[in-house]
Amino acid sequence: MRFLPLLTFLLAAPLAPAQIVSVYGTFAPVRISNLVNGSTSTGAASTTSLWTPGFGVGATFNVIPLGPIRLGLDVRDSEKLGNNGSDLILAGPRLDVHLPFIKLHPYLQASGGYLRTRTSLINSPLPNGTQERANFAAYEVLGGIDYRAIPFFDLRLIEIGGGQGYSFSGSASTSNVSLFTISTGVVFHF
Repeated sequence: MRFLPLLTFLLAAPLAPAQIVSVYGTFAPVRISNLVNGSTSTGAASTTSLWTPGFGVGATFNVIPLGPIRLGLDVRDSEKLGNNGSDLILAGPRLDVHLPFIKLHPYLQASGGYLRTRTSLINSPLPNGTQERANFAAYEVLGGIDYRAIPFFDLRLIEIGGGQGYSFSGSASTSNVSLFTISTGVVFHF
């Protein structure tokens, strides 16, 4: 999964005009709410919310420049490591604003894709620490601000996003989850 943005970049780069591809890396923790982590004494699913640290990579293809506005496609992959973690692959449209003489560039995007979670069970007939894995169709709406340090390099000052994951496999007790991400990183332009 972590090579999806690179593969997309290599396949789409020949189709793109010069200097419209941005590749980025981020520190991207996510809070996932409503994760199943066992069952109650009545047999109902018990849930938890947790923050998982992680790292992400991605590529943005700014294919339609309209003056200071750029419309593009963003593809990203992030992995949150550990027993309680997640993997997220998203793609979707992105709107950037690049005003002359201002080094701050806000953006907004809406993306959809796949979320896989891992949770250690604590209230279960299985041994404590057994890992519950679940798969979700997911969406996230994200916004952020990049700071142009030099013409080919930006600092991603902050990116904040929120969304949902809709269960399509895992245990019978798996429920839908909520996502909240906050990240920072670096961006290289080609």
